[in-house]
Amino acid sequence: MIATQEKDVSGWQLGLLVCLFVSVIVVSIMIVMHRHQSRGLFVQSQKLAKQYNILIAQWSRLKLEQGVVLNDIYVERKAREDLGMRIPKAKNIKMVKE
Repeated sequence: MIATQEKDVSGWQLGLLVCLFVSVIVVSIMIVMHRHQSRGLFVQSQKLAKQYNILIAQWSRLKLEQGVVLNDIYVERKAREDLGMRIPKAKNIKMVKE
């Protein structure tokens, strides 16, 4: 005679098993949601890094342009060409004393 052993699952064991199954499903869904959010944040981070590099390059160009614009020779040339200004001759310079 072959003896068969049937394990009887009690109510609390079944409840625990269902609770663990639901917990695994919930945690799996949360992991998927967090990975999706992480990918989105990574993409946003890459876009901001690209924008940062563009702004740094633009800042460098503006600093170079500012150096050119503030150059004395450039200012004098612009004054001559655009405003028609000239350096006065010595006889045209008058000293004013207070």
